[in-house]
Amino acid sequence: MAPTQPQEPASQPPRQRGQRLILIAWLFLALVGATLGFAYYSMGVLSAARAFVGGEGLWSKAERDAIYALSRYADTRDERDFQAYTSALNVILGDRQTRLELEKPQPDLQVALQGLQQGRNHPDDLDGMVSLFRNFRQVTEIDRAIALWAMADSTIDELRAVGERLHTAVQDKTLTVAMADGIQEELHQLHVRLAPLADAFSYSLGEASRRAKSLLLWTMFVAAALLATAALVFSRRLVRDSESLQQALSDGEEQVQKVLRTAPFPMLITEERDGTIVYANQRALAQFKINSADLRHAQAADYYCHKEDRTRWLERFAGNDSVHDWEVELKDAEGGTFWALVSAQRIQFQGRECLLNALNNIELRKRAEDALHHRAYHDELTGLPNRAMCLDALRRILSRCERKSMPFSILFIDLDHFKAVNDSLGHSAGDQLLRQVAQRIESCMRGSDLVARLGGDEFIVVVEEHLPMAELHDIADKIRHTVEPVFLLCGHEVYVTASIGISTYPQDGTDLQQLLSRADNAMYRAKAGGRNDVSFFTPP
Repeated sequence: MAPTQPQEPASQPPRQRGQRLILIAWLFLALVGATLGFAYYSMGVLSAARAFVGGEGLWSKAERDAIYALSRYADTRDERDFQAYTSALNVILGDRQTRLELEKPQPDLQVALQGLQQGRNHPDDLDGMVSLFRNFRQVTEIDRAIALWAMADSTIDELRAVGERLHTAVQDKTLTVAMADGIQEELHQLHVRLAPLADAFSYSLGEASRRAKSLLLWTMFVAAALLATAALVFSRRLVRDSESLQQALSDGEEQVQKVLRTAPFPMLITEERDGTIVYANQRALAQFKINSADLRHAQAADYYCHKEDRTRWLERFAGNDSVHDWEVELKDAEGGTFWALVSAQRIQFQGRECLLNALNNIELRKRAEDALHHRAYHDELTGLPNRAMCLDALRRILSRCERKSMPFSILFIDLDHFKAVNDSLGHSAGDQLLRQVAQRIESCMRGSDLVARLGGDEFIVVVEEHLPMAELHDIADKIRHTVEPVFLLCGHEVYVTASIGISTYPQDGTDLQQLLSRADNAMYRAKAGGRNDVSFFTPP
């Protein structure tokens, strides 16, 4: 919507003007439809990128679990540890199966989907992940991430060879202490080589997600600009017709109302001095949920969500006869709020100084922008900050604590026996469990503490203050005890526990990845001690 412009040539037939207005209206509706369709597609792309980030978390966890289980097997010779190693390795091999299949010129999509499912990815994410791989393979960041993924193959094959060699030695009862120590050192070196690849893969995916978000938002902004331009052209045409009628007749109010009654946008005439609404077309009455009788007592200020916006609106008219495309949050007579793009032109109406206001409801566009931002930085399942947002927040916390020489602590939380719940009750029950665990953890933490889900059954809590080890242990115990009570999932009573590892800046490291890795190591020490325990990082 926009203010009146110089009148059209009088020679232009009214019918031709009407046809041009209808054409502009259809073009505007086409832009709206295209924008909504693009927003829907954009959300799907970002959701698939989020799923790949989550899949990387599952891959990294499986790699750590496989090495941990194989290391235990070297110590215990217990076949259950070797089975645990095999189960974790299958996750990595499933992901590899998907990548190798999709790299083929004519891939079997069913084989690719089976690989992702074997990799423990959520069934609802599988099609989107395949689509993202195939359609965005040539994007630099995606290509780099896939190359890093492929680089891990040789190291994984070495891990498999170590596992087979160890299993054969145990079966043949030829495993010596020296041989076991050598194998454990090999496993440690393999983990040291795989960890940077996983971190680089995650970082590359994060860069791709941020680049995609920026591109999508810019595209939305361009679409919004096109919508605003279409609205501007349409509004100018409408207001131009109304001004032409005013100038053609001494008493042009009736002609103005005839134009406004047919306008496809809400349009109002208000007194400039006190904001009294003197006219509103049917679309405006419907938008603000009022009737013609209510206009006798209606004031423009009553429909602003923030009273000061009315003052700013009038300030824009200082030295100007019109205002173009002002975004403002308004409300209707029932209290419902909506965002609008408003343009206005000074006019004479019934002998008074008035403003002709044209409104365009942009609530859908605002919601789409908010939804894109939320999906990019929050875990869709639990509503908690996701891995990308968690890492960004941790970088800000680390920078702030470096400047102020203040400590902070990271609590790395991993659910015990979560896989058993998934395997016995299914993914739906597993999802319910993760949502309830997230709610319980949030409920026992302060509003200032960061609570995030890294992926799978791993959560992060950040305590941003200096606390003695005893108090940190109490906080971790509080989380453990919060998780322990029974969960009701699909009619079943389920019990899970949590193993928690803690690292503190700066005593356990000054680098973010180092702090996360050491909290992760402490968590695995808690698991090795029997699970459902708390462990602080201690140097080897």
